[in-house]
Amino acid sequence: MKIFVHSHRVFLAAIQNIFRNAWLGIATVIVLVLALTSVNLLVGMNVLIGNAVKLLEQKIDVTVFFKQNANEALVTQAKFFLAELPQVQSVELLQADAALEQFRARHAADAEILSALDELDGNPLGATLRITARAPSDYPFIIDTLKNPQFTDAIESKTYDDHADAIASVRSIGDYARKIGAILIAIFSLIGMLIVFNSIRVAIYTQREEIGIMRLVGASSFFVRAPFVIQGIALAIIALGITAGFVAIGIAWMDPMLTAAYGGDPGLRTYFSQAWPRLALIEGGGLSLLIGVTSWLAAGKYLKR
Repeated sequence: MKIFVHSHRVFLAAIQNIFRNAWLGIATVIVLVLALTSVNLLVGMNVLIGNAVKLLEQKIDVTVFFKQNANEALVTQAKFFLAELPQVQSVELLQADAALEQFRARHAADAEILSALDELDGNPLGATLRITARAPSDYPFIIDTLKNPQFTDAIESKTYDDHADAIASVRSIGDYARKIGAILIAIFSLIGMLIVFNSIRVAIYTQREEIGIMRLVGASSFFVRAPFVIQGIALAIIALGITAGFVAIGIAWMDPMLTAAYGGDPGLRTYFSQAWPRLALIEGGGLSLLIGVTSWLAAGKYLKR
């Protein structure tokens, strides 16, 4: 019962401290919200960059154009030979007629090209192989494999649809943005700790007479410090809730635009829907611990004076 009474008094004192120093509390919450928003922006950006890289990697392939008079058996043999390679994920074979149909469909709006095709006596295209590797790093090996003398004479040309430059650019942008985000997080965290530290000191100063009386009647250091620690943790929880609302609104606002840009689900909503308990635990727990320790130190330093 005695513990319950003491706990009730500590929490009541913490609530009173929040209302007594409302403006300092609001300033603290704003800075903490900015810090948490920076963290979540960095997390969301990592998700988007990772998905953008995956989309680009999925579009990489090697297309092999065989000569018009290439032996059909040789083309089929090349397909099965490549499909057996552990570096190859899939091989698609288009016979000459199918390749011509795709070419016509791709240039359906270009009357000149279609007219030129109509003037030809036959099909100018040969069979085509479209090869997809398991990883972008496997493409150089596949290109070297196609230099096999057995197939070289039958190959008209080959194109390597290489998005490596685009992937490198996306990753470079991501690295740069992560560095900027880390700096912002550090700045806002430092500002937040300083504001919490000073707000606790101001709160103690405004209640110095009450604290002096409490100390005279035998109140422990813990009993004096605890309300200020709880005050700091409460502000951190409020900031976490506000940030969660901002993140939800931001995702709802950006998702349609990102879906159009990615040509499908960008994965942002899915990631936060699945990861929010872990993010809340890490961010909320880390922030509460940081603010709690800062509040404890601020109260202790001032009480020693």
